[in-house]
Amino acid sequence: MDGYAALAPVMPALRRAVRSPLAVVVLVVALGFSSLAAVSAATAKVARSTTCAVISQGATGPAVKTIQTAVKADADGDFGPLTKAAVTKWQKRHHVAQTGAVDAATWAALPVAVRQSACSQQVHGSGAAATCAHLSSGSSGPAVEVLQKALRVTADGAFGPQTASAVKAAQTKAKLTASGVVGVATWAALGLTGTPVCVAQPKHKLTADEKAQQQVRAEVVRLAAELLDQTGESKDPVALQALAFAHKQKGKPYQWGGTGPKSYDCSGLVLASYLHAGITLPRVAADQYGAGPTVPLNEAQQGDLLFYASDVTKPSTIYHVVIYDGGGQIFDAPYTGAFLGTRPLWTTNLLPVAVRPAALLRLPVTVGSTGGTVAQLQQLLDRHGASMPVTGGYGPQTQSAVQSWKTAHGLKATPHVGKTVWLEMSWWKYAKPVTAKPAKPSKHSKS
Repeated sequence: MDGYAALAPVMPALRRAVRSPLAVVVLVVALGFSSLAAVSAATAKVARSTTCAVISQGATGPAVKTIQTAVKADADGDFGPLTKAAVTKWQKRHHVAQTGAVDAATWAALPVAVRQSACSQQVHGSGAAATCAHLSSGSSGPAVEVLQKALRVTADGAFGPQTASAVKAAQTKAKLTASGVVGVATWAALGLTGTPVCVAQPKHKLTADEKAQQQVRAEVVRLAAELLDQTGESKDPVALQALAFAHKQKGKPYQWGGTGPKSYDCSGLVLASYLHAGITLPRVAADQYGAGPTVPLNEAQQGDLLFYASDVTKPSTIYHVVIYDGGGQIFDAPYTGAFLGTRPLWTTNLLPVAVRPAALLRLPVTVGSTGGTVAQLQQLLDRHGASMPVTGGYGPQTQSAVQSWKTAHGLKATPHVGKTVWLEMSWWKYAKPVTAKPAKPSKHSKS
């Protein structure tokens, strides 16, 4: 998040503060500059424009959320591949060039209320073009409307004498040269930097970590776009059984620390889902990242786990895990106040790989087998009351426990455990194993 985006919660207060004599000092300090002249100097290389900045894939923030609502995309504030598709469809319906980005023609075609709102809201990320509207008498368009609303004059989109007079008054109040020309410093005085009218950001040299994260995030966007072209359907009955259990929890509330059956947190849902497919996973999301082999994000299938981290180069910073549902959809326990369910995949802070717990299993197993699958079987038998030590070796005690379970459930008492027995053993006290159909690709963007 850039410095301006971080100010989103306090921008309304800063805008109100512009009316006071201390406004300029407060605003400049808040933006991290020593003077409004420094604002101008730090952003001198920002390209001039005559309208709101182009907003495209990779942009995030409230401005994106407003646009998503207008184009009937999922309003999560993250401009991903699905939002791009929704924008393209909106452009086609409104006879605008189908670029998939909110460009000058699209800004002009958006409803007045939408463009005035979106163009004055915070936006950041690689998809927000670094431009700043340079306006003067004779200018027109959405950026002028935003300026007029900030100055509290008639917002007709035409920069005429009334607007010029109001601009000069605001510049004088901010101790700027009363030129009547609006650039970076004037937008800053009005509290509108970091919005599409002026996506001006102080330049700084990226650290090695920032560069690495930038590369990973760009790769995630590319992989996610490719993933949307796949159904993501899995034929693995173990993965599908875990997903089927998750679906049975739909509508239950999120609760931090919850592992069921009435409520769950994100990793608690994953833990419970895979327990019901016979696989014991670690309790917390960061540890679940190591609970299976990884595949590239664009190869994710139903039942795979996807992870979100505050630093996408460091899995130790993972804070959220979801189950991939196929078709660009995920199933998760999102946050306090929300409910378990299916929602479109979003890419902000997403890692570029998927973890596949079901691939841990090597079935069938029988007497003499060793390894992780036998260890999982022993944990499964222990949950059935067999008091099994987890050794990873299929010996007499494991054989006895398997045969006893089979006899108790009307099955032939052989020591052999294949996928059918495994799934029945995993789900026996709940319901007959079911499979989950691939989710249909969403028309909306939570990408």
